[in-house]
Amino acid sequence: MASDGEWQARIAQVRAHPNFPRAMRAAAAGLCSHYQGGPLLNWLMDDRARLLFGYLALHLHFTRDPADPASGLTPTRMKQLCTEFDLCSPGRAGAMLSLMRFSGHLAPDTDNTDRRSRRLVATPQLLALLRSRWQANFSGATMLFDDGDRLMARLDDDIFVRALLRAMFDRFSTGFRLLAHTPGLGVFSERAGGMMIMSTLVAAGEDDDTVPPSRPIALSISELSRRFGVSRVHVAKMLRDAAADGLITRGGGEAITLAPALAEALKLFFANALAFFFDNARDAAAALDAATSPTGAAERKTA
Repeated sequence: MASDGEWQARIAQVRAHPNFPRAMRAAAAGLCSHYQGGPLLNWLMDDRARLLFGYLALHLHFTRDPADPASGLTPTRMKQLCTEFDLCSPGRAGAMLSLMRFSGHLAPDTDNTDRRSRRLVATPQLLALLRSRWQANFSGATMLFDDGDRLMARLDDDIFVRALLRAMFDRFSTGFRLLAHTPGLGVFSERAGGMMIMSTLVAAGEDDDTVPPSRPIALSISELSRRFGVSRVHVAKMLRDAAADGLITRGGGEAITLAPALAEALKLFFANALAFFFDNARDAAAALDAATSPTGAAERKTA
């Protein structure tokens, strides 16, 4: 894992790329287009936690050992990880697993011989959902990295997805937290629908405006409420609090102008998110390529 100084240099490099504004807009639009929420889901977890919950569930699914009933995606293991990563309480983790079973994203493991473990497996529906999110959210960022198209093409390979989730899990396990590197977004990042409203702000500007937009943009509270499954009161309070924190200014009607502090925080967030994803994708590709190379095969045979 890169040192803090190395990571900061990496982020500066991403932000300096001439295509970064377009990549940032594409990533923000992708997040919004694949949003899945609603009052119950929003009550259980915020946007960030739900996304990470899906990653953890799929990672545990891929690491199950049919001979070990304690391995894989069990309620016990999922609750432990949610506590360890500070995603939610064990009770909410259990409720989220139940909702994912009801929606068809998870199912009982029919190969499990120990019914006490209540082990689950991810269905193709969950894998397809996360794969489509990755492809939509980060396809624009392929213009930032020379190997971007090649890495994104490998998302169609389940073996690569497994290695990608392993790489992301390893970084989280060593303490990496995206929001720790992107301060100043608490009004949005810790509230239901907040990450989506934040992303809407990024993508709402005109084509000839900066990214994030410098000119006023019009956002309907009613439309944001309907689109992201939160109440109008909730959206209105979020925007009032953002204005009180100096992140936005409110104009006449539905006009909103992003303050420089918010524009800077948003650039930092998306640069970190894009670098995090693609660096993990590179780690996954390198691990798989090393394992299948003649040298790697010889080393495994010797061991």
